[in-house]
Amino acid sequence: MLKKDYIQRHLDELVKMIAKVLLLQQNSEPEKANFELDQFGESYLKLNLNKIIEENPSNIIDELLEKQNFEITHFKILEELLYQKYLITPTNPHLKSLTLKILTYLSNTDKDFSISRKERIKQLT
Repeated sequence: MLKKDYIQRHLDELVKMIAKVLLLQQNSEPEKANFELDQFGESYLKLNLNKIIEENPSNIIDELLEKQNFEITHFKILEELLYQKYLITPTNPHLKSLTLKILTYLSNTDKDFSISRKERIKQLT
């Protein structure tokens, strides 16, 4: 189980990284924005985002739960990273499918209701 201060530190870093990514997107620097997202995924989730995007999304949830010991907080961070990558490259079908899979999983398992998650699911379907 993740400790509360540990989770807060990750969320604080996620907010800083998202702000940086949004600035890079605004400055028409999608490669740098993608790099920042990839680095965060490696640092905080120990995942190569590009590798999992190319994998079959049908069993990704089970793999993350079993092999990576993901908890709900990990999935929430992954949700945000994938969605931001999707906004940079909305034409990637694997990315769209994986992002939708993670969003749907969280929508079904997270005890906290999220309007933005529902809107994202609607946008991707």
